[in-house]
Amino acid sequence: MAEELLTDDEIDTALAALQGWRRDGDALSKDVPVTPDSHEWLSEAVMNEADVLDHHPDIESTDSGIRFRLSTHSAGGVTARDVELAARIDQVLEGGARDRATPS
Repeated sequence: MAEELLTDDEIDTALAALQGWRRDGDALSKDVPVTPDSHEWLSEAVMNEADVLDHHPDIESTDSGIRFRLSTHSAGGVTARDVELAARIDQVLEGGARDRATPS
């Protein structure tokens, strides 16, 4: 069963509840300032959450940290699963993720 795209209104409603996320074309994105030594830990923690949903973000390094970009490629845009993953990424950033990786 194919996932349904969210309407513009549904995306706007979701973004109102997600701090720091924005619409970026056919995706949701968030820039997170982190130090270079936190990049690997944060990426691993986010991927742990993404694995639970079987839905993976695009993660790229920026000059000031990391950019997360969420889109359901098979649907051609933003679906409920992208919104769920954005909320889980926020939980990781707040330190409340269930499967969060820990530094050794």
